[in-house]
Amino acid sequence: MKIQFELTELKNNRLLRDENEVEKFEKSIENILEMKDVNHIEVLCQGFDDLTENDEVMFGLIHAIESYDNIVGSEVSLKVLANSIPKMIPHAKEWLKILQKRILNHEPSLNIYKEIIPTLNKDVQDFIISQLTIIKEKNPNKFEKSVNSILEYLK
Repeated sequence: MKIQFELTELKNNRLLRDENEVEKFEKSIENILEMKDVNHIEVLCQGFDDLTENDEVMFGLIHAIESYDNIVGSEVSLKVLANSIPKMIPHAKEWLKILQKRILNHEPSLNIYKEIIPTLNKDVQDFIISQLTIIKEKNPNKFEKSVNSILEYLK
């Protein structure tokens, strides 16, 4: 199946150590996006790696995931993203924090996300809550209000 090939390419090249890996990685993202299947967000999430040597290219992966908002709407894409979180652990916790911060900084996404969290597996919920708490503690001026709005909603 083509998606399995693209997943393998993403994983094999996600450290982005040289131009060849960058080219293969970017081509896999492009091929996955061409399939226009929102469930492939889970595949894209497996392309993140905290040990990558090229953050700029990795941000392209974030933009690819966010592009599904325009195709299926934020409600659907955020739900798939939230359910994909276990595929990012333990190798991409920092990239996951970046994704979380982007949600926290975008009020429409934040409002959708807080409704999605209670529908997730308990372990995933707990992980998200712990990560949001860390984000808030590290930068309360920027994230306290948005994180607290999620935590209050979940009570």
